[in-house]
Order: sequence, then C-alpha cells, then structure tokens
Amino acid sequence: MGRLESFKQRGRNRQNRKRRPIIVIGCEGNNKTEEIYFKNFNSRKCIIKFSTGNSTDPVGIVNDLIKFIDNETGREDDDKYYVVLDTDVNQDKQSQIDKAKKLAIDNGVEFITSTPTFEYWYRLHFGYTTKTYNSSDEVQNDIKDKINGYTKSMNTYPVLRNKTDIAIKNAQKVEKHHLNLGQALDNENCNPYTAAYKVVEELIKRNNWYRWKAKYESDF
Repeated sequence: MGRLESFKQRGRNRQNRKRRPIIVIGCEGNNKTEEIYFKNFNSRKCIIKFSTGNSTDPVGIVNDLIKFIDNETGREDDDKYYVVLDTDVNQDKQSQIDKAKKLAIDNGVEFITSTPTFEYWYRLHFGYTTKTYNSSDEVQNDIKDKINGYTKSMNTYPVLRNKTDIAIKNAQKVEKHHLNLGQALDNENCNPYTAAYKVVEELIKRNNWYRWKAKYESDF
C-alpha cells in the first residue's frame, strides 16, 4: 500500500470510529447556575454538552434538549441525557413539570428536579437539613452564610469539591426521608429536595473519582 492510500485508509478509519460518549444536560435558558457548576466535571473522559435554546418553561426545556440531541450530537449507546429543573415551590408550574417529566422519559432523558432550587444541592455540602424553604431566596440566604460573597453566577466548585461525597450522602438521606413519608418526588410539595446528586454520581463515575479529585486539588 502506497503512502497516499495509507493516508486515505487512516482517514476512513477515523470516520468510522465511534465518538467518545457524551453527557448532554438541558437547563433553563436564563439560568446558568447549573451550567457553571457542571462544567467543572468536563474532561477527556467525561464530555459534557449543554443544550441550546432560551426556553424557561419545563416542557420547552425538554423539547430544546431533544432537538439539540437530534440535530447536534446524535445518540450513542453510552450517552446520557439529563434535564435539570427547579420546581420553584410553584403550584402553577407543577402541571408543566408533570408533562415535562413524561416527555423526558418517553425520549430517554433522565428528569432531575430540585425544590425549590438547584442551589439546595450546594446547601447539602454543609450538612443535612429538611427545613422547608418557601422560596429560592431563602436557600440562597442559607448559602451566603456558608460561602462568602456567594452569587448565582459564582463558580462554587472550588469551595464545594472536597465536600461532594458528603453532599451525595445527604441528598440520598433527604430522598429517603421523603419516600418514608410517602411523598412523591419531583413535586413542589416535596420540600426541600434535589436529585442533582444522580448527575454528579454519573460524572464522577465517568471521570474516575480519585483522578478527578486529584486534578482539582492540584488546580486550586
């Protein structure tokens, strides 16, 4: 085989080679808190992409994610898809969340909610609590007591990274608490709650926990 033919063959092999598995996450279009946090787990082992679109309603966010998968990434066997939403302690939003959950499940997307807000996941890094929150602002005020200068646009990961295993255990404990009470998850009455730990567990598994942790300890 000549050099030119060998080069062409290598090109064909690259085209036929399966891409590395990816994780695609859909969040509210005007809320970058989740994206800022999850980007910290991006690596060669764990490729994370975020769906595009400006939808803020639950069904629209799921549809944006499905369109992004169909038009941009395609689907491979080892890919994972998540939609990450806040319930906002809003009864009017609950029917939308129920519809969005069905749409997500029907399209192979894992449905991840937090009540009242994703930032409750941050709070669990500092201890277990099932205190009811009446608004997202109450959660943020709690976090401001734990993280100096906290804002929604802040990259909290350098502060939280060494407490991730604690937060996962606390989130699982909160989930068990609600299930023992017979409460339905993904419901604004299940307060407080977050399933964000399920995404984080998958990201850690793909990155390999010890190498991932060592990387950030050396970076910061």
